[in-house]
Amino acid sequence: MSSEVSANDSITKSVDSVGKSWLLVLLLGLLTIGAGVASLNHPGQAYHTVAVLLGVWLVVSGAVSIGRGLVSGIDGGMRVLLILSGLVSLFLGGMFFRESSIGEVALLSLYIGITFLFRGVIELVAGVTGNSDSGRGWAIFMGIIGIIAGFYMINHPFGGALIWMTTVGWFLIFFGVVEVFGSFKLRSASKA
Repeated sequence: MSSEVSANDSITKSVDSVGKSWLLVLLLGLLTIGAGVASLNHPGQAYHTVAVLLGVWLVVSGAVSIGRGLVSGIDGGMRVLLILSGLVSLFLGGMFFRESSIGEVALLSLYIGITFLFRGVIELVAGVTGNSDSGRGWAIFMGIIGIIAGFYMINHPFGGALIWMTTVGWFLIFFGVVEVFGSFKLRSASKA
């Protein structure tokens, strides 16, 4: 019985601490809305920022992959794959830092397009070859959309970049509004 009481006290303290941080959630929501509006008003700068962040991620993940390949006790084939994928990540990440903004847009659009294309093919194959009827139609639909989006991003890098940043901007605004409303819910819950 005392373990139930201490567990309930722990949960109550956790809820109270989250409720007291409603102002942080509100600020996060407002910042998210601001980022969404800024990306809609200045899609080129937003795209450049995304490209730099992707470059940083590629460099860090490439270094980690090379490190894993060199120090882990895995077999030769997997070790070579880790090192090679790490080198490719380092190369691509370095390109995001070197490229002009036009080259950055094209490179990032190509990267996103290839990702959409592969993801779409995987979804389509999973939907077509799936044994159960649950979700097959949705997987096929999402696979086709992914393939179309991938080809569009690859063949129209600048138009695809504008559409992609506009979509991201609207999603940021939506999630920011949800966070703002959530912060007031947290505030109400902590007062109850």
